[in-house]
Amino acid sequence: MNQQQIPQSLFHNSSNQQQQQQQIYNQQQQQYFQQFSQIPFQASPNFPIISHPPNSHNNFFGAQPQYYPQQQQLLNQPSLFGMNTVENQDIRINFDDDEKIEPKKVDAKQSANQYDLKEKLSFEVKALYKMGKLLNSRTQYLPGIVSIKAQEETITQNQQNQRIGVDLICLIDKSGSMNGQKIAMVKQTLALLLDFLNENDRYQLITFESQAQRLTPLKRVTDGNKQYFKQVIQTINSGGGTTIGSATEIAFRQIQQRKYRNNVTSIFLLSDGQDDQANQRIQEQIKTVYEVFTLHTFGFGEDHDAKMMAQICNLKSGSFYFVQDVTLLDEFFADALGGLISVVGEQLEITLQSLVPQPYQDIQISKTYGNMWQKKGNQYYITQPQLASGTRKDYVFELALPKFEGKIEDNQRNVKVIDAVLKIKDPINGTIIMKQTSLTLTFFNQDEQINYNESDIDVYAQYYRVKGTEVIDDARKACELNKNEDAQKLIDNMLIQIQKNQNVASKCTGIIQDLQQAKQASARNTYNLFGQKQMCQMVSNNYQQGGINSLFSATGMQQQQLQPAAYSNACQQQMMYQVQASKPNYKPS
Repeated sequence: MNQQQIPQSLFHNSSNQQQQQQQIYNQQQQQYFQQFSQIPFQASPNFPIISHPPNSHNNFFGAQPQYYPQQQQLLNQPSLFGMNTVENQDIRINFDDDEKIEPKKVDAKQSANQYDLKEKLSFEVKALYKMGKLLNSRTQYLPGIVSIKAQEETITQNQQNQRIGVDLICLIDKSGSMNGQKIAMVKQTLALLLDFLNENDRYQLITFESQAQRLTPLKRVTDGNKQYFKQVIQTINSGGGTTIGSATEIAFRQIQQRKYRNNVTSIFLLSDGQDDQANQRIQEQIKTVYEVFTLHTFGFGEDHDAKMMAQICNLKSGSFYFVQDVTLLDEFFADALGGLISVVGEQLEITLQSLVPQPYQDIQISKTYGNMWQKKGNQYYITQPQLASGTRKDYVFELALPKFEGKIEDNQRNVKVIDAVLKIKDPINGTIIMKQTSLTLTFFNQDEQINYNESDIDVYAQYYRVKGTEVIDDARKACELNKNEDAQKLIDNMLIQIQKNQNVASKCTGIIQDLQQAKQASARNTYNLFGQKQMCQMVSNNYQQGGINSLFSATGMQQQQLQPAAYSNACQQQMMYQVQASKPNYKPS
């Protein structure tokens, strides 16, 4: 269903509904006037928008008008956004008030420097071995990967006008449990983000507790608006419960109904609480959003639901950041934002098809790793919203080579087993780039000699990344059953398997570190403190090849990332360094 086919009832009221709502509004307005000494109501479309908890409205986007108990106070002071109010205006949610994006002035030199996806993007399918014997006694399983690699493009301050623009919407938990250092650090970090954004970008703040409130429209980050945002940030105070779905409801409507669209869109969700209904509610909300965006989640402290936060970010290919030490929040924000401002491609789509000719027609993909894979018939699909420069995405699968009782003739040895197609959109000019590749294997009879058959270390490294991640998830499940020792044995066995080959192990430093951290996290005395959340983060981020996996000392202290994170690019590393260097106790490695 395209955007033109979206049922209008989701976004607009029918005439009957409007009449009914107008009657309700008139009755409520009359009661309001009586309660507040007949003072006529004045409303601005930019006043804070409130979204109520589940079951308080008829659809996910809350079509009914919303009313605010603080109206009298607002009447006695200027609008928060410095705009004149309109007397007796119906208080309907309005999301088309986003600030216009000014077209970039691109000269010939800048055009020449624009990122060329055709030239700087590689696309290939590889298997662990290019040659192999087909056995008549058993089925064999051959690991393979489909890989996309984007060459590095460092973003410097002097190049900011050349980079893509970002629409960034921050959803901020301000429930009572955020009181104190948490909310103070969040406010400080929200203001810090402004230093990395420029007039190409737009920013929006939405807070939530039992209800959600839109604090600002989607506004450009000009020098003047930076001061405006900082003033709004300082007004955020904590108190109330936690209803995450009320905030995403507003954010999704904003994305869907904005007048203008930037090159890249993303949502940052920050929470320290639990909301049992959030994941299911957000899944339903997302079904009605036909825009391209990512969703990154930041979980605070010991009480948040890390499994839920990981599930939510996976709905839109985001990363999960576990923030036990809130003084590190700004560093995690830098990593997430650095990935956004270095995006060079969007709406990535990969199609893999296996049409193996006779007599090998039974060869097929038997297993895939990660929830990004979708299957239809003999085709596999992968879709991702964004791709940043200097990053790679490797999607791992296994080929089943069934037992083969025939004889392989010389003219049957080289067999194309997979065709792959990549489509990706240039976020600057909207051009669709296509690339094609294939995987060909060479087969031998089981009694024949293969003189030289070198394994592909790159495939090994990615295969162990996902196999190690699978083990971390299995270990977490074992810990949930109070089988912590069994969990640690699983991890030990995986480490032994990876470290058998030193050449392979040298390419697997990231997953080795994660497995070692996961073993520490699996101990009985640490699992409930931070281990469960750390392991949820590893599983989510490793499959996506994004974000930062938190490091903890043996005493349970979250540590600063002094070395580049496994999946970060140059832009993310540069921004991380800037944030760390601004801290008084920073000591470069």
